[in-house]
Amino acid sequence: MGRALALLVIILFTVTASETQTKSSNSRQSLRYSCIDKPFLSVSAYTAGHASFPDIELRLIDPLGRSSGNASEGKRIPSTQYGRVIETPKHATQSKAIAVEVCEAIQGDYLVVVSEHGEEEYGLSVRADDGGTGSEGMGSAFHSVRDRTCKFQFRFLMKDHSVTLRWVRDHVQIADPDPICEIPQTDHSYLRSASTQLA
Repeated sequence: MGRALALLVIILFTVTASETQTKSSNSRQSLRYSCIDKPFLSVSAYTAGHASFPDIELRLIDPLGRSSGNASEGKRIPSTQYGRVIETPKHATQSKAIAVEVCEAIQGDYLVVVSEHGEEEYGLSVRADDGGTGSEGMGSAFHSVRDRTCKFQFRFLMKDHSVTLRWVRDHVQIADPDPICEIPQTDHSYLRSASTQLA
């Protein structure tokens, strides 16, 4: 009787854990399909051919200092979605991305924080439209470095059914993305103290 109860508890724990993992890894349809006639902004990371989800996390900070995505703090950007996204439902196996999407996006300079966890090639794309006929996109390819964090800036403007997207650095327009990247420093003080003791 005791073994049967223990086995039942293990089975229930395994099923619950697998369901939780499945729910957290679920992908969603792009927010674009429910954001009609309103300005829309998407920042996405993807692998070659959009065939899998990169080991990347994104955080987007808008011109008002609000944020959305991984490790967001303070005021949140309203009407946003973050996570695994299927950008084109009819081509689900070829449109996988990690994305921060904003409905009713405002104009101005944005900051993107990219946290890289693997070592792979990935693309970073920024796409925007004004809810009407104006739209634009830009992107670039990168090679991730494990545990590196990179910051990108871009400008999003709308005027007379025209959308402008440009990379910027310190609020100055530049031709290509010029990220500021950091790799956490490992504490090697124990090595120094050990070598001192040996000497």
